[in-house]
Amino acid sequence: MEKHPDLAHRKQKDGMSNERFKTLWMELSNIVNGLEGTTKSVKGWIKFWSDKRRSITLKQKQIAEGRSTDPLTVLELRILDLTPNIKHTKRKSSVKQEACNGDDAMDNIFRKEEDVGFPSSANRLLSTDTDERHMSVMEKLVDVMDQQALALSQMAEATLNSSKALEQIAEASHKQAMAVDRLAGTFETINASVFDVRNAVMSIDYTMKRCYTTQHRQNSNIFT
Repeated sequence: MEKHPDLAHRKQKDGMSNERFKTLWMELSNIVNGLEGTTKSVKGWIKFWSDKRRSITLKQKQIAEGRSTDPLTVLELRILDLTPNIKHTKRKSSVKQEACNGDDAMDNIFRKEEDVGFPSSANRLLSTDTDERHMSVMEKLVDVMDQQALALSQMAEATLNSSKALEQIAEASHKQAMAVDRLAGTFETINASVFDVRNAVMSIDYTMKRCYTTQHRQNSNIFT
């Protein structure tokens, strides 16, 4: 507040824009909220400052009029130094009215935007932080969904490859079965041929036995 004394009383503003005024108050509120103790909104700290300054001004007036012997503390004197234009010899009503006017002037800076339907700068900052968190969550969610989609694609590809492999195995098994069937047919053909040869040999043997006598067969040595 001492670094920017224009914040102490709105009527002492010299060349400070409303936007600059709001920005400084938000910075001050962030500093105070970062300390241990009470946390307030920007408007809450403006009201706190106005009430504190008003009470110190009234206390100084009572001391000046002899109605109070309780001196101001060092901190109260420093706060009082930030409002040099307030005349402590004025009537109580005048002092209160001027302080109230100053409060209204400061409060109106943050009230104007709300009256026309726009959020205050403090609310915009809060909304921005919330939006950023939502965007961060959405980005992480999109990444997770991409990973899931990739995993599903890989699973589908693996399933397709497995299906193709099973199809190839089935085709090979079918070919093998056909080969076994052909081989069995070949063996059957061979058996039939052997049976035919056996029958032919037996027929020849029978014919030879009928055509030649035993003695003649022995002499001819046909079957030796």
